[in-house]
Amino acid sequence: MTLSARRDTNHPVDPTRVTAQDFKRIDQLSALLSTLNDPRAGADALARHVSAIPVLEARIGARFSQDYPNRKRPGIGQQIALLGNRVLESILLELLEDIITLHSETEPSTKR
Repeated sequence: MTLSARRDTNHPVDPTRVTAQDFKRIDQLSALLSTLNDPRAGADALARHVSAIPVLEARIGARFSQDYPNRKRPGIGQQIALLGNRVLESILLELLEDIITLHSETEPSTKR
């Protein structure tokens, strides 16, 4: 077994880490932003979008656990409602920054 293979078995994949797969979710992130800007949209509508973006859902769950350490984690809609739109926006902006950073770091190797 190689060192890199051993490293993979010792360190589980971090669901909050951005990967190249997240580049394909830009349209879903854009739709979420549109919904977030709709004053009539509630946590359930936002949750439908978030559920389609695993890295964002994981980050919201991590933030919920951080802010509410003694509380059992509810469904994503209730997590969003309890955290509030401003926290969701900050998590989303961090995610977008991470996607852009990863893209800029990997783009030269993906050009033909």
